[in-house]
Amino acid sequence: MRILQLCDKPHDFVKGFDLVEEIARAFAGTEHKFIYGVLSGVPDAELENRIAGPVKLFHFAKKKLKPTSLSTLWQIIRYIRANQIDVVITHRFKPWLLLAAASFLLPRCQFVSVFHAFKQFDRKRRQLLAQIFLSERWHLIAVSDAVRTDLVAHNIPAERITVIRNAIDIAGVRAAQMPRVSARQELRLPFDATVIGTIGRTKPIKGQKYLVEAFAEISRQRPDIWLIIIGGGEGEDVLREQIEELGIGSRTIVTGPLRDASRFLKALDIFVLPSISEGLGVALLEAMAAGLPVIGTNVGGIPEALGSQGITVPSADAVQLASVIRAVFEWPDEQRAAYIRQLESHLMMAFDIKNYHRQYRELLTKIAKT
Repeated sequence: MRILQLCDKPHDFVKGFDLVEEIARAFAGTEHKFIYGVLSGVPDAELENRIAGPVKLFHFAKKKLKPTSLSTLWQIIRYIRANQIDVVITHRFKPWLLLAAASFLLPRCQFVSVFHAFKQFDRKRRQLLAQIFLSERWHLIAVSDAVRTDLVAHNIPAERITVIRNAIDIAGVRAAQMPRVSARQELRLPFDATVIGTIGRTKPIKGQKYLVEAFAEISRQRPDIWLIIIGGGEGEDVLREQIEELGIGSRTIVTGPLRDASRFLKALDIFVLPSISEGLGVALLEAMAAGLPVIGTNVGGIPEALGSQGITVPSADAVQLASVIRAVFEWPDEQRAAYIRQLESHLMMAFDIKNYHRQYRELLTKIAKT
């Protein structure tokens, strides 16, 4: 097979681990040719080495990433034809729509579209587009059972959807961990503090404002506790303003974007993912691999990621979140260790990267035979 994967843009480096790159690595060393395509922007110079394969940069302007841009569609079509591509993999809605519009002029191609989030087809217009374009040549992948349920609820045919859950290189995450003292020194955290932390882009859907509110409540009784939010984004300034208004700036750190952010996890005592919506959070899996007690919200794929023994709270509820964080802080060492073991067992069974690679290879092999 000759496979082209298309992303709309290079990913930032809130996390160094990138599941889009992992799909490329699934085919390294096989008889298949895998090309990693980026529609706009320029990824870092190390990408080809990381994925062990070629990269195609299209250099489209962001405003040209739409199906009404005939020049964009024609350049994609010409490239796919010239390189005799058999399967095109897209990620998220915009690249799906571009390839859907181009698909009528690519009759020999099969298409795989990966959906990472919810409400991609919540609008009637998008559902109509799906009815028009989703032929037997299209195969949709949901990153969790929760995302699959959402797609089906928005009139996407269930028989076209396969669930391949997000996963991580567990051994790799563990090997990359900085020692606790070094991680705290680099993050400017006190060595003797108790630290609550999270990793993720700073945007409203990630719910960091509720974690900040919960921390403000907890910190009134616990002057030894610190909060760190690892990540940056469009909501970073708003978060900083909230932190100052609540008077917790002296014990709260917002790092901005950090590459390979998961290597700092040993600096934390508790990891919290306070998302309002989440397909299946990779940062959550990384925290489990690092041996941390984890608290998540009961939305999307988070309960799926944590398993039946995982601790979840309602989203957008700072009071409940504060209560649960306090309870975990008060656990005896035996209870903490038992919870970490439960999370680790679930992680090893359900979210190992080798299984993720295998599932993609098997799916595309099956598609090639149709």
